[in-house]
Amino acid sequence: MKNLQFIFTITILSIVGNLLNAQTLSKEQINAIEKVITEEMNIAGIPGVVVGIIYDNQVVFEKGFGLTNNQTKIAMNDSTIFQVASVTKTFTALTILKELKDANIEVHEPVGEVVKGLSPKVSSITFHQLLTHTGGLIDYTNLNDKTDIFEFFKDIGDSILFIDPGKVFSYSNTGYALLDLAIEQLSGTTYQETVEKAVIKPLKLNNTSFDLYKVAAKSFSAGHVLRKNLLVPEMYHCENPLVRAAGGIFSNVQDLERLALCLMNDGKLEGLQVFDPKMIELMCQPYAKEFQASASSYFGPINAPNSAYGRGVWMFDYGNHKIIATAGGGTQVTFLMFAPHSSFSLILTSNHSSEMMFDSYNKIIEIVLEEKIPSSNDYKPNEDEWNDITGRYCKPEIRTKELNYIEILKKNESLYINFNGTGDVELEQIGTLTYRFLFPNSRFPMAINFQRDKSNKVAFLKHYWRTYLKTE
Repeated sequence: MKNLQFIFTITILSIVGNLLNAQTLSKEQINAIEKVITEEMNIAGIPGVVVGIIYDNQVVFEKGFGLTNNQTKIAMNDSTIFQVASVTKTFTALTILKELKDANIEVHEPVGEVVKGLSPKVSSITFHQLLTHTGGLIDYTNLNDKTDIFEFFKDIGDSILFIDPGKVFSYSNTGYALLDLAIEQLSGTTYQETVEKAVIKPLKLNNTSFDLYKVAAKSFSAGHVLRKNLLVPEMYHCENPLVRAAGGIFSNVQDLERLALCLMNDGKLEGLQVFDPKMIELMCQPYAKEFQASASSYFGPINAPNSAYGRGVWMFDYGNHKIIATAGGGTQVTFLMFAPHSSFSLILTSNHSSEMMFDSYNKIIEIVLEEKIPSSNDYKPNEDEWNDITGRYCKPEIRTKELNYIEILKKNESLYINFNGTGDVELEQIGTLTYRFLFPNSRFPMAINFQRDKSNKVAFLKHYWRTYLKTE
């Protein structure tokens, strides 16, 4: 009996010791985090926000701010569900990688080996290229009069490509629609059911679903959009099958915390190995590296070092920390980032379609990691490079007469960018082939960068991760 009491005492002391050693946020850090969130909400007019923070593999902050709907005035809470848009791509990546592994198919095999009946060039795109947005596909998600994804690809054929696969990075929701098809072929069931079986159920994500009507009965946040200068709630339901694998999931901060914990612990959650650690390692490798500014301007400091895209996730360096991130925007915005070696993760969801919480996102990272990245630009402009990049760049389009272009102009010893003839905005060079600009009335600068072809001529412009082709 004494031995049992001794063992019990040692166990309790060990648990207490572990709790005392666990990292947490100080009162000052929590106050600072809440201040930056409420300040940005007030400045930007954002109705509601939910934030979750993991530190030392423990949830140390979880709180809702504001309203789920600016008309019903329902308060936000830490379990409120959002439409997380392109965060869905991370779920899709995990699912296809697992299905390929189970089927003993290499990720560098062409999608046509699994999905039969595709056009020749589309068939040749590899799973890796689809996952990394290097398949050469136009970002086009209009089903037209077709009723399903396969009929869409069968009808549109190779005209959906603007360049040969493997040549350039260009963000494409359409590529993830092909992964949707492949998942269904490999699993023998629907895409949604396969994601639930592969990711949602193993991670016990009880508030994550593709079904709006299922989650709307819980605490659910409406998105908000500007209509005639009025911010009004707008519900979103991803009924278009071309978009579901790219942006169809609804979830909340608590479930996304579980996803982050699993990813930054090599696929393990609560002692269970949910995913193959090698799969997670390869998923988080930097594959598409040629678009630095356009990635990091969305997820961290503009032109952050080693910005790249992996398989369903982004990455960049923040000081001494490697950051892995995913995000989604629509009528609502979701950020999810984690620093594996620091056991730190931040999940931030908000419900204003045109106002990103960039300031809070970056400042919370600074507060938790206690490291501030200088934002000053001391790069010396290269006017010889300016001559190389001037000209017009067109966005690859299909089945439309509308021309979407960006023009780069040099005048009065300055460089300017012009979108579709709407007016010139001055560019500031911040790196080799990398520039930033600030739209009038915008709170944050945007970044673009350029890419040379094999002949060393500037041939591509990257904006919002999409590739524009130089035409003159």
